[in-house]
Amino acid sequence: MYFHKITLLFIGVLLWNSVFGLSTDSEQPINIEADKATINNIKRVVTYEGKVIVTQGSIRINANTVKMNYTQKQEIKNIFAKGKPVYFVQRLDNREILKAEANEIEYDALKNILYLREKAELRKVISGKDAYISTAPRITYNIGNSIIEVDKGKYKNKRISVTFKPIKTDK
Repeated sequence: MYFHKITLLFIGVLLWNSVFGLSTDSEQPINIEADKATINNIKRVVTYEGKVIVTQGSIRINANTVKMNYTQKQEIKNIFAKGKPVYFVQRLDNREILKAEANEIEYDALKNILYLREKAELRKVISGKDAYISTAPRITYNIGNSIIEVDKGKYKNKRISVTFKPIKTDK
């Protein structure tokens, strides 16, 4: 079978606490720094180029280019980021950190899905230590449904890697 996909479904407190970013992130303004911006109000697209940094609350994205599509009400529909690699970091309500990197990252705001493509890596950091690491050519993180799909995409000879590390607690 050329298409090999593994779907990881986390249940219970581990997942519930880890899939949502800071509850106040969406209420914060989006700040963008770049070397250049091109805004097309007719097509409702804005493109940022050159050492792009996007922040919103605890979220930070570093990329070479970022393209955002928005609605007539100025709400973001999706974000496409490209780089070698693109970095994404978000602090969660429970103080854990979600980190992602890939050569391409897409966030579909309408579906609440994060797509990582080409040399993708997704990790959760608890108390400064990696608790979960996934690497693959392609990772899809459905935030709303709490599902992470890790697959090798079009690469027949590639494999995916998923690592769960036990968290030591002081008693």
